[in-house]
Amino acid sequence: MKKLLTIALFTISCLLYSESIQAQSFEKGQKNFSVGVGAGYGIGANATVDYGVSDLISIGIIGAVSSYSYGYGLLGSNFRLTYIGVGGRGAVHFGKYLKEIGINEDTLDPYVGVVGGVRLAKYSSNYSSYYTDADLRPMIGGFIGARYYFKEKLAIYAEGGTPYSSLGISIKF
Repeated sequence: MKKLLTIALFTISCLLYSESIQAQSFEKGQKNFSVGVGAGYGIGANATVDYGVSDLISIGIIGAVSSYSYGYGLLGSNFRLTYIGVGGRGAVHFGKYLKEIGINEDTLDPYVGVVGGVRLAKYSSNYSSYYTDADLRPMIGGFIGARYYFKEKLAIYAEGGTPYSSLGISIKF
């Protein structure tokens, strides 16, 4: 684990200190890996990988986990609900139209998209094993988001929507 963390920090620092050569913010063949924290079915984290099939359209995958707990202090009961979701996603990127309204298209990648897949919901309680359960259901939603590239291959991103909203970093490769 320590080696993995060291490699990740080294890679990010190399990207931060590399020369800044800007290109169009989204283009055909581009691949992005994004990881973030946020809210969905509670507080959690997610990761996505997207591939540009054209200058406007990307397809990709998403994996996410979120959880929340609640309890009844006097009764000593604690309940936890954990969601794990996996699925596919598609987005339309319209950054290349930003120059028409005077915004730099090289650093901003706005997009809107849809997501679909499955989610596992696990409910557990320390009160009784009777109240422990797991359920697999469809996951369908949409999102709107944007990436801001402050280096050629490194961006911050924000996405809002359902079932997951997040804020994090994105690496173009």
